[in-house]
Amino acid sequence: MPPDRNQLLTVVDVLNVTGFKSRTTLYRRARNGSFPSPCHIGSGKIRWRSGDVEDWLNSLQPRRY
Repeated sequence: MPPDRNQLLTVVDVLNVTGFKSRTTLYRRARNGSFPSPCHIGSGKIRWRSGDVEDWLNSLQPRRY
């Protein structure tokens, strides 16, 4: 993750960081509230704050076997 928590990440950046396989999954999760919502920065551009994505990653529970 970038050190600046306010850095804006593109959809490709978020897919790489999270491991989601498709944009559809990313947008569906953002729409239903299970992933942070993106910011609209104008001209049809959408970005996620790196701090929001980092907080989401840190909130995931480890899987126990």
